[in-house]
Amino acid sequence: MAAEGFDLSGKNALVIGAGSSAGRAVALALAEAGARVAITSASHDKDDVSAVAETARQLETRGQKAEARTLDATAAAEVEAVVAKVMADLGGIDILVNCPDLFMAKPIEQVAESEWARILSVNLSGVFFACRAVGPRMLKQGKGRIINLASGLGERGLPNCSAYCAAKGGVVNLTRALAQEWAAQGITVNCIAPAWLEDTPGLGDPNPEANRVVRFIPMRRAGRPDEIGPLAVYLASDSAGYVTGRTVFVDGGLLAHL
Repeated sequence: MAAEGFDLSGKNALVIGAGSSAGRAVALALAEAGARVAITSASHDKDDVSAVAETARQLETRGQKAEARTLDATAAAEVEAVVAKVMADLGGIDILVNCPDLFMAKPIEQVAESEWARILSVNLSGVFFACRAVGPRMLKQGKGRIINLASGLGERGLPNCSAYCAAKGGVVNLTRALAQEWAAQGITVNCIAPAWLEDTPGLGDPNPEANRVVRFIPMRRAGRPDEIGPLAVYLASDSAGYVTGRTVFVDGGLLAHL
């Protein structure tokens, strides 16, 4: 059962936000497990588009043809159009992974309304639009796997990160709600919540002796993006057929410590 239970051969996956380190790790892991993977950016930002192109290149070095699509995850009509195109190209979507991530750290009194709206739009509305576009199509198929990436800050707050914490907390509860809404129809909806990764903005020196954040993590190191991929494979596989509505924290024991 060990090998067969995690085999994604014959499955089609869509990874939105595959330019982030976590999104790239998930896309590569799904492909390695046998899935055919379509990838998109989460915005039209030049750096994001370039990062997704690099993910496509890495997929191709592993023998999988991958088209890097550009997508603004905050534009509902655009999400719907890209999903329809991927469905037509692949013949269906069995696995949806939502990885949009935009971080901001500011005291709340300094957060402009436009910044608040942008953080919620990218991190929460983008996930909602993708689930709304793909979910009904999965219902017609009678099965599906949805995996949303949130953050440990969606469970615990952090000073000067109110907008980001609110958005990621919304992803956690959106996951719980959709899991209940679609469970009887064979669709599982789960969430992966990383804490500090090696490339997290503002992390600074990864040496625990020089970094209070890293020193506070029980494992005394930041996480690696490739430590997220295997969990995504499990949640996307037939082995996780009875797992839904769960948020799994990949945090080196951080929340247990808190």
